[in-house]
Amino acid sequence: MVVKLSERERATVLAALRRWLSYPAAREADSIATNRGKHKPLDDGEIQRLCKRITTQIERKGDGGPSGRHANNGADMQKRTAS
Repeated sequence: MVVKLSERERATVLAALRRWLSYPAAREADSIATNRGKHKPLDDGEIQRLCKRITTQIERKGDGGPSGRHANNGADMQKRTAS
């Protein structure tokens, strides 16, 4: 399965995965992380490898920086309308 994500979405997924590293005990109890107990949640090493895969794909595509395609919560529009 391939899921296409915007730069903002990728950044949020990476941040969430890295934050999840801080809560190993919660992973076991989380029904989303275990698909309602159908499998074990990812361990620290698996999460770190997943973060690395996502980061490597971003760097390989050359789109690690801001693109201007995504709105910044309306900040760009506010600047344009204020001028």
